[in-house]
Amino acid sequence: MRLAVRLPVTFDPATHGLMPTAVERWLCERVLPECLDSARGLYELMPRQRGQLPFVDVPYDAFSESHWAEATRIADYAAHAPDGARCVLDIGPGDGWPALPVAAMRQDLDVVGVDPSPVRVRVCTTNAERLGLANARFVVGDGARLPFGDATFDLVTAASSIEEASEPEAVLAECVRVLRPGGVLRASAQDWRLGVPGFETMMLWEGAGTRFYTYVRRVQEPAIERRYTVGLDGSDEAVRLHTEALIEVAAGRRVYGETLLSESLGAELLERFAPHIVQANVVEMQRWSTPAFVEALRRTGFREARATVHAGELGRRFARGVLARGTMTEFAPLFAEATSALGGLAGSQVGDAMVTAIR
Repeated sequence: MRLAVRLPVTFDPATHGLMPTAVERWLCERVLPECLDSARGLYELMPRQRGQLPFVDVPYDAFSESHWAEATRIADYAAHAPDGARCVLDIGPGDGWPALPVAAMRQDLDVVGVDPSPVRVRVCTTNAERLGLANARFVVGDGARLPFGDATFDLVTAASSIEEASEPEAVLAECVRVLRPGGVLRASAQDWRLGVPGFETMMLWEGAGTRFYTYVRRVQEPAIERRYTVGLDGSDEAVRLHTEALIEVAAGRRVYGETLLSESLGAELLERFAPHIVQANVVEMQRWSTPAFVEALRRTGFREARATVHAGELGRRFARGVLARGTMTEFAPLFAEATSALGGLAGSQVGDAMVTAIR
């Protein structure tokens, strides 16, 4: 019997009527990147998805604006659990956020995180065990085909994760299916308003024992983000080239935590890396503006959907004011109460940064 061979899916950078960039032409002509979903193309390669997470990795620090922002967001997610709620589903928890701090804040709730990446699920499970959170568990699953029965959950949370899926509207439809009538989806997403037709960034990083180069192309219309990643071999020369490039990357202008592309960090750098490239992939993701996200929620079956202010920004602005007045030492003991109050307020404030949808 002859077995069928499944060939890798290569990528055409001219899809959606887009003119390929110089870096895209180099990559698609020289290394033929395989087209993958974000779980396999990005998150399976990362030992950590984010840096030191407040609560998950380090205790909350009342003197940190970012910790006020994160704690307020957690309070916001928790505040959206409807009365009598028992079960929460977190879509794409990454390293355990927001699932783990929500589980700690609401120990009356069972929190389940679902992620298509086994690496991410292992990291989340390890973090839950370390934090002693018996009411949080994590499973491997595709958001577009959730491994749960109908009407299982009271609240679904998602922190910039639904739009990472290959079929984001299918994920929303699955959220409708697994929510009980009257259940709530509370989600954030990157609001795709670039201010320019498009721009390019890059980054150098390490993961899974390999050094990587990632090139990112963001386009306003159609709302698309492409991430091309190449992995290098472990030779001394590859390590040297990667280390030298890191110096230039560190001096470059940054946006979204990445380095704006320059000529020397694009095809020129890839040409030097070329003899050492051992793997290459591309992930293409649909993006939404907040109004488009709200419309997608309505299309996929939610009876109500609206946009609100960003809970984290409320917390950040509040902390900034207290720190500017030099009174945080006196206010720090009220961190938990203040962030809880701010988080409870955010969902009622009309805005264009987070979304709430009712099943």
